[in-house]
Amino acid sequence: METWDREKLYAEVWAQPATKVAEKYGISSVALGKVCEKLQIPTPPRGYWIKKEFGKPVKQLPLPPGKDLPVVHRVKFPSERGTEKNVEETPSDPEYLRIVEFESRQIKFDPNTAWRPIVKSAERILKQAEPDNRGMLQPSRYGESCLDVRVSRDNLKRALNFINAVISTLDAEGIPVRIESGRRETSAEIFGHKIRFVLAERSRVVSQREIKEYSSWTRKVTEYQPTGVLEFRVGEYYSPEVIRDGKSRLEAQLSSCVAALFREGREGVLNAKRIAEREAVQAAEELKREILEEQINEEERKVKELFGWVRNWRRAQTTREFISALEKVWGQAGFDLSPEAEKGKRIAWMKQQADRLDPMLESPPSILDRKSDLNLRLDHWD
Repeated sequence: METWDREKLYAEVWAQPATKVAEKYGISSVALGKVCEKLQIPTPPRGYWIKKEFGKPVKQLPLPPGKDLPVVHRVKFPSERGTEKNVEETPSDPEYLRIVEFESRQIKFDPNTAWRPIVKSAERILKQAEPDNRGMLQPSRYGESCLDVRVSRDNLKRALNFINAVISTLDAEGIPVRIESGRRETSAEIFGHKIRFVLAERSRVVSQREIKEYSSWTRKVTEYQPTGVLEFRVGEYYSPEVIRDGKSRLEAQLSSCVAALFREGREGVLNAKRIAEREAVQAAEELKREILEEQINEEERKVKELFGWVRNWRRAQTTREFISALEKVWGQAGFDLSPEAEKGKRIAWMKQQADRLDPMLESPPSILDRKSDLNLRLDHWD
């Protein structure tokens, strides 16, 4: 197993996006970020690559001197070893390694282990419970907190012994087991994720018959019988991982049952990473769209300004032609067009307005420039 080259990794994360660097080393971008954090390697901020792509100014942070750096190992990826790229690398995340280590122990079931308080509570509740239509005990009081154990009365002690062994094993691993307040739902917090589990007994259909309720309506009645086969279900009800009695009873599969909880917890970690990476991609796309929208809006503003200049330049030219023609008509009519005369002042004012329209000239001052003063005055009195 090799260690990371700090200077090389710094150059790589600033040369291309983290997803490409992570792909090179066969890890996720989230895992790569953790490596950079441990080695005190600064990484590009959000939006860095999009801004760079669109020619926006970006700044690369320098690599600071390493202080008390840990030794961070890495598994050499197949592409670095020159083997085929499609070779599947064994996972090396800490959750996976913990599962492998746990499964190698082969924990033995001890029926004499003292019952935990929540197991004793479940015994008290289920001993008073009545069986449902499948023969499984159901707590008699609604909203009563109880371990999710769904078995017949004949298998209650065995089931509680086994669920106690699961809880004791999890407790030894520092993993708490909780029952939802007022509900029949059991879960363990594994790798930061809530994992539900159920111990249930399978039932089989023994008969089906139709009962005539009214003159033209019948009801089908199915009778079930408990089989004595226990199964340990991990995960949500719609797609649980199931381990059951078979060639070996559940008691001999204790390690596998607890490992199934670990696997479900790891899947929660991986799924959270996938969601985080997907959200990061979506955020990058959104930022890219915002930058593009900003550039389009800026371009449209400049085009609008250009066409405004063209329109005003043409209006200025047309206005000057009109003034020249008017000046000629007034001159032929014998009007005084000197600067002090009324019509001379009028001609001078018209030329000033033409100059104000012309984008090629500096606009001469006008009383119209003070229109904003009216708004200021109104704001003052408000």
